[in-house]
Amino acid sequence: MKVVRLTNVEKSFGSLKALQSIDLTINKGEIVSIIGPSGSGKSTLLRCINHLEKIELGEIEVFETMIAQTAEGEKAHYIPEKALRAIIQRVGMVFQGFNLFPHKSVLENIMEAQLTVKKTKPDQAREIALALLKKVGLEDKAAAYPSQLSGGQKQRVAIARALAMNPEIMLFDEPTSALDPELVGEVLQVIKKLAQEQMTMIVVTHEMAFAREISNRVIFMDEGKIIEDGTPDSIFVTPAHPRIKSFIERMI
Repeated sequence: MKVVRLTNVEKSFGSLKALQSIDLTINKGEIVSIIGPSGSGKSTLLRCINHLEKIELGEIEVFETMIAQTAEGEKAHYIPEKALRAIIQRVGMVFQGFNLFPHKSVLENIMEAQLTVKKTKPDQAREIALALLKKVGLEDKAAAYPSQLSGGQKQRVAIARALAMNPEIMLFDEPTSALDPELVGEVLQVIKKLAQEQMTMIVVTHEMAFAREISNRVIFMDEGKIIEDGTPDSIFVTPAHPRIKSFIERMI
C-alpha cells in the first residue's frame, strides 16, 4: 500500500526553489532516510508531506487521499481543512528543536494532544503516556519538567508525544542535530526500536551509519531535487552520481 505519493511537487520561498519536480512514493512499512547537504530541501519535503508548508505545484497523496493537486494553469489547491486535519493526524512528526511545553511536566506534554485533539479520557491518556515513557526509557521522568532534562531526554519525550497520537507514519526532521554527540545514541536507539516494529518512517538525518543500518531506501537530495533514490548499498557503496560520492566521503 502506498501511504505517501508526491508527483511533480514544486515549492519556493521567494526566489529560492526549495523543491523542484519531486516525485516520491513511500510504501507502508518502509523506512526511508533522506540525506544531502544543508539547504537541499530535505526538511521542506517533510513539512510539505505534513502540511506545515503548502506546495505551489504538483500533487500530494497521503493514505490514498489526494490532499493537494494542481489544475492546469493554476496553483495547487488543498482539500477542505477538516478533511485535511483528519488525514494529517495520522502522521507523527519529531522536530530537531523538541518543541516541548516548558510549563508542563513530561507526562502532561505527552497527554496534551491526546486530550485536546483526540478527546481521549484523562485516565486513558495518562496510561498511554506512562507506557510510552517506559518505551523510550524515561518512566522515572514523568513528573520532571523540560528544563530538568538533557537534550537527548527531551527528544525522547518528543518522540513519545508523537507516538501518543498513534500515528501510522513517523517523520523525523534531523532528530539528533541539536544534541551533544554523546547524547545522539540514546535517541537513535529509540528510532531503531520503532524500525524493528516496522513503523513506516521518513528520517531526515546527517547520521550516515545510522541511515545505512536502518533504511530500506535512502534518498539523496541536492538543490531541491532528488538526485538518487536507492538501496543503502547503492547509495553508500556504489553511488551513481559523483555529487553523492563526494558528500558521503566528507560525512563519514
